[in-house]
Amino acid sequence: MAVDVISQKNELFEEAYQLCMKQEGKMAMRAARVVWLVAENMPDLFRPYFADMVHRLDGLTHSSVKRCMLKILTIYDLSDEEELHGLIIDACFKYMNDPAEDVSIRGYSVSVLERMVKTYPEISGELMSALQFLIDNGPDTLARYSEKRLKSLYRSAIP
Repeated sequence: MAVDVISQKNELFEEAYQLCMKQEGKMAMRAARVVWLVAENMPDLFRPYFADMVHRLDGLTHSSVKRCMLKILTIYDLSDEEELHGLIIDACFKYMNDPAEDVSIRGYSVSVLERMVKTYPEISGELMSALQFLIDNGPDTLARYSEKRLKSLYRSAIP
């Protein structure tokens, strides 16, 4: 419902975004979902906030906010944002390799990194090593997901 209201009054998105980035309790969780849905359904409305989100990505502490921001990165067109790719890659490797992170956050990080390999094939070796580590040491769900992603990377690497 909030996304419908924002589609009628675009200026309300600023408030939702700021509530999300405050990372305070349930309000941040709900606002993060709204931000994600706006990014998915109205990418032009979200675009001016993208760089700010990426710059804050590494410092996010609220798991729901992290999850939603990473989910945005799995669907969002990153081709026009080359100057932000390094920040995205660094944050995703950090989250993926952190055993204290939720499985969903780690999984979304893997998905984003897999997308980035298409632009930066030189990170594929590091990603493959990290995925193998997750297969050997991660929680079952993440290990199975990592195994699928690793097989996919191997398939795409074979000419």
